[in-house]
Amino acid sequence: MAVVGWIRVALARVAGFFSGSRRDDDLQEELRAHVEMATAENIRRGMDADAARRAAMLESGGVTQAAEAVRDRRGLPWLDGIVADVKYAARSLRHSRAFTSVVIITLALGIGANTAIFSVVRAVLLKPLPHRDGDRLVYLRQSMDGPGGENLNFSVPEVTDFRGGVKSLGGIAEYSTWTITMRGDREAERVNVGLVTGNYFEVMGLSPILGRVTRPSDDGPGVPAVMVLTHEFWMKRFGGDTSIVGKQIKTETGSATVIGVLQPAPTFPTRMDALMNMVVSKHHLSAQMVQGRTHRMTEVVARLASGSSLEQARTEVNAVYARMQGDHKDSYDPNSHYRVAVIPFKVALGERARLTLWLLMAAAAFVLIISAANVVNLTLMRGVRREQELVVRAALGAGVLRLRRLMVVENLLLTLTGAALGVVFAVGGVRLLTSLAQRYSTRSNEIRLDFAVLGFALALSTGVALLLSFVASLPKEGTFGSWIAAGARRTTGGVRRQRLQRGLVVAQIAVSVVLLAGAGLLTRTMVQLSEVNTGLKTEQVLAIPAQLLSLGDGDFSRVMQGDAAAKEGYDRISREIRALPGVVAVGVGSTIPLRGGDVGFEVKAEGKVLAVGEAVPRAEVRTADPEYFHAAGIPLLKGRSFAATDRRGAGSVVVINQALADKLFRGQDPVGKRVAWTGDVLRFTPFSGDWRTIVGVVGNTRDGGLDAEYPPAMYMPFAQELAIGGGIVVRADSNIAALTAAATRIVRAIAPTVPLGQVMTIAEIKSQALSPRRLNAALVSSFGMLAVIIAAVGIAGVLAFSVSARTNEIGVRMSLGADSGRVQRMILGEGGVLLVSGLVLGVVGAFFGAGVMRGLLFGVAPHDPATFAGVALLMSLIGVVACWIPALRAARIDPAIAMRA
Repeated sequence: MAVVGWIRVALARVAGFFSGSRRDDDLQEELRAHVEMATAENIRRGMDADAARRAAMLESGGVTQAAEAVRDRRGLPWLDGIVADVKYAARSLRHSRAFTSVVIITLALGIGANTAIFSVVRAVLLKPLPHRDGDRLVYLRQSMDGPGGENLNFSVPEVTDFRGGVKSLGGIAEYSTWTITMRGDREAERVNVGLVTGNYFEVMGLSPILGRVTRPSDDGPGVPAVMVLTHEFWMKRFGGDTSIVGKQIKTETGSATVIGVLQPAPTFPTRMDALMNMVVSKHHLSAQMVQGRTHRMTEVVARLASGSSLEQARTEVNAVYARMQGDHKDSYDPNSHYRVAVIPFKVALGERARLTLWLLMAAAAFVLIISAANVVNLTLMRGVRREQELVVRAALGAGVLRLRRLMVVENLLLTLTGAALGVVFAVGGVRLLTSLAQRYSTRSNEIRLDFAVLGFALALSTGVALLLSFVASLPKEGTFGSWIAAGARRTTGGVRRQRLQRGLVVAQIAVSVVLLAGAGLLTRTMVQLSEVNTGLKTEQVLAIPAQLLSLGDGDFSRVMQGDAAAKEGYDRISREIRALPGVVAVGVGSTIPLRGGDVGFEVKAEGKVLAVGEAVPRAEVRTADPEYFHAAGIPLLKGRSFAATDRRGAGSVVVINQALADKLFRGQDPVGKRVAWTGDVLRFTPFSGDWRTIVGVVGNTRDGGLDAEYPPAMYMPFAQELAIGGGIVVRADSNIAALTAAATRIVRAIAPTVPLGQVMTIAEIKSQALSPRRLNAALVSSFGMLAVIIAAVGIAGVLAFSVSARTNEIGVRMSLGADSGRVQRMILGEGGVLLVSGLVLGVVGAFFGAGVMRGLLFGVAPHDPATFAGVALLMSLIGVVACWIPALRAARIDPAIAMRA
């Protein structure tokens, strides 16, 4: 019964709360009628009207008090109180529009920046993988010293050894990145695919949303080619057509059946459009591939066995790998230091983006710190003016808890409004950041403002609201007299509060300096990169990627059959483009300048014996026709370029770049000497290990990236080798952009079924290589300038408040003879102390923090004195301007008016 009674009371209270003002009106009317009746009775007993009413009021205990007593029993007092607080806070903030606007905008900028960055960090680095038990997926990486050795693929025999010897890996799957030409009702297009083993999807923990995925029965020769579309490609290329399963996709080597559409999931190391079984490539089924230990074409992903840990897997993988190296010494040059790593798949997916995103997250956090510090300062200044009001409310019965609740409600109203506006800002920021993340991670399509991100924004705003609510001290019972008597404190806020305000300003300046230093270092990096000597004469050069010779299914004997036709096509393209007005030269090679290639082999020089411990040199494999170097703008340093006579049947010749010449023939003239490709892997390629005579040396080019070392490269005559790759380079005497359309039309007319890559000028390729750095610098610079502006407002605000509070003091000083210049110097000195303190702390913080950015810098040291000096100078100028505004205001105070104030 007690429980039933409690529930009945609770329901009555809830009903009373929602009956609202209507029941209040009835109650008020009833109480007034009761008082009127009592008054009439008192008059009937002989009292006059005023005395009768007063007696009736005393008897009832007061209409308002009686109504409050009834309301307390009827409704939900605590909720009523909060609603009343919200109404009061909204009214109070509406009366302080300037303060409210500044605080909301400041918080919106800080919360918006953090929300946008966090949405990217969460999607790329923190969000659980969509794979089943994604935390148990690992990626195996093989690497060695030297160019191109950072991430070697594995060979099938190596993977077989891991399968047999590593028990802590419950499943091991292989995949190779591949490209095919998709033909159909549209223009032919190049499609990135992954050739996977049948157990790939089981190991990865991925399921189809349509049809099925591959299984072990799809492995081996004789099975039909099948294709699983990625969700992104299915939506983009086929518009989400649910009838796609079972259809045939035509490729240059035949056709494949679409058996399913994969659930949304990231691919690695690049974005893939589809995944196919190995039968698509005859080369992947060949004995060379299956038995060649040095024929490394396979990426490896694995799943930890039940009950096994990552450390156990690492220990076992390293043990098996060491055994491999001992058993097959010819396949692992000991001086190249081959090694293997077991990396959580989630880490591998985000490793390229990790440093950049955490740097941006730190920059956004700094902006929020500065924003919160500025808002705290503004709140403290406003709180000084509200102390009298709070004391009066406390004296009338409101306890500290009640006042604190009012402060929390008011600040929550402010910060939640700021957060809502910040989320609007974040929507635009996320679009910009997504374009940045696309360059670093295949998880960029998972970036969105979801509930988790909105929860992050809510948590930020709540945290800031609590901070703002507890920085101000409140009057306590028994101390009202001292608060009211402390008239000076009402205008200055007391010594402790002044110290806190000044400390916050110093912190804002220090954090701003750290951000500016980071922005300065990144900006200088971008400038250094833009001034990097690419090794090319990039003016008026156009690059057209067009691969006329398809690798098809990887069967080199079949590829050889198409070689002559491809070369004839390149000849026609060259002749017709060369006939266009303004064209100076047209070259054909296997690579596009500044993009380089991804194929490299070990190389040896005739008569050169490697020193003990010296690794076998490696060089990139390239081909070039006689005009290639001139068209691309690669300078010929020694000897000659290729000639028309360097064809099949003639003597094998090569042109090497300066980096390879330095490695093989330092201090010698390499022209006339002989070099050769070497290594076991050559038997799996169409290239021979014959000696080739060096006929020329060309300059180095930054093909590995503007911030990378010059890659050693060996060029072979285009006419003597397979026409693989396919880069057409066009040089004009002026306005190469005007020739783009005409040159592209010629290529399309001669090779209508060949998909073209992105046609760009060399200058555009260089600019594209700079764009990630440019975006990094722009984002951090934006945060830095935003921080400086907020900090400047903070300095000016604190000094202005100080001037306002010291009006009488300044008036006295001026009446005693102080002129306006002396007053200005006094205020400037006060601000100067804050400025210098913040600068010193900021420079120290930037000095220790800059080391974290080392991986993002190029051509500039983390502790670059010029950058630090420039930042200090810029911050000083902005700080002086911020100090000068309140100083001028102080100098204009009229002593007579100030003394009367």
